[in-house]
Amino acid sequence: MPTTQEPERGKSKRFYRMRENLVDVAAGLFAKNGYASTGVAEIGDATGLARGALYYYMGSKEELLAVIHDRVMDPLLTEAEVIVGLEVSFPARLRLLSESLLRQIINRHDHVWVFLHEYRQLQGEDRDRFREKRNRFEEYVRGVLAEGQREGHVRVKDLGLTTLAFLNLHNYTYQWVAGHEALGVVELSRFYCEIFLNGIATAPVDQAAAEPELERGRAALRDAVETATRAANARAARPLFVLNGLKI
Repeated sequence: MPTTQEPERGKSKRFYRMRENLVDVAAGLFAKNGYASTGVAEIGDATGLARGALYYYMGSKEELLAVIHDRVMDPLLTEAEVIVGLEVSFPARLRLLSESLLRQIINRHDHVWVFLHEYRQLQGEDRDRFREKRNRFEEYVRGVLAEGQREGHVRVKDLGLTTLAFLNLHNYTYQWVAGHEALGVVELSRFYCEIFLNGIATAPVDQAAAEPELERGRAALRDAVETATRAANARAARPLFVLNGLKI
C-alpha cells in the first residue's frame, strides 16, 4: 500500500519506490530494536544507502517515524469515512471497521508495532497530527456504536469505555497473529465481533448475583498476597550466614 504523501513535482517513480522501501526497512528496524536504539547509519546499511542518499529520500529519522504512523492512520481514516457513509446495518458497519483495523494490523505488522510502542517519540506538529488522527478514528468507532445504541442494538451505558474495549480487542493482535497464518482478516474480524456483540456465555450472566462469591475470592487473594509479602520480608531480614560472629 503506498504512502499517503502527495507526490512532489519532479520526483520519479523510482524515487517513490526507493522511499517506500526505506520506510518499510525503517519500520522493521524500529520494531526489532526500538526507535531510540536504531541509528541513521544502521538504516543506511540495511537499505544500502549512503547518508547523503538516505536524506535525499527522507529528511530525517523523525520524519521516518511520522510517515510510519501516517501509513497506519491514513488508510484507517480513508476507509472509516467511507464505511460510516454506507447504507448498511449497524452490525455490518462495525464489522467493516473491524476488518479495516485488522487489515493494517495483519498486513503492516512492523508498522503497527511502531505505531503502538513509539508514538511518544513523536514531537511537535507530528505528535499533534497523530493525536488528531487517532482521535478522529476513535470518534468514527464511537459514532457507529452510538448508532447501535440509538437503534437498540447495544445496551451499554458508557460509549467511551465501549469504544476503548472494541479497539483493545483488536490492537494487540499483532503480538500473536504471526503464529496463526491461517487466520485472515475476515475470519478474525468475524470472531472478534461475535465476542464483542454476542459474548461467550450461553445465557445472560447476573453480575450482582456473583458478588458474594467475588468478595470471597477477593478476600482470599488479599490473604494470599499478605502471606507472600510477610514471607518475602522474613527472607529479606534473615542473615545469609555468620562470619567471625557477624551476621552477614
